[in-house]
Amino acid sequence: MLEFWFNPKISVLKKIMIFAVIAAATAALYWMEPLKPDAILMFLGTGIIFLICRYCKIHFAYSKPAGLLYRLLTWIPIALLLALIFMHMQEGEILIPGAQGIGFMALSICMFSPLALLNQHQPKNDAE
Repeated sequence: MLEFWFNPKISVLKKIMIFAVIAAATAALYWMEPLKPDAILMFLGTGIIFLICRYCKIHFAYSKPAGLLYRLLTWIPIALLLALIFMHMQEGEILIPGAQGIGFMALSICMFSPLALLNQHQPKNDAE
């Protein structure tokens, strides 16, 4: 999910352009069928949980990518996102609320990780 945002090889301009596209798509979906404010906050919180799990994977579970902790930290945000999408399904309609929720989650990830935008986040090297 959104690994381009954390890639230091991608320019800041491209990241800002992708952020603008995500924001425009999310705004268009919100205009079509708005989510409730509490649902928006839940999806924003899921983005923050994704960042926390990603940080923990990089710093605590990086040496053992096939281990249980690494897998758990990978699946926690995905499971939470799916649970929120199905929780906010309205009368069988899952596409617009789900896409809107994923958009809010992506916006949250982009907004709350400004160091990735500035290319100051360097991934660990295998040689270290």
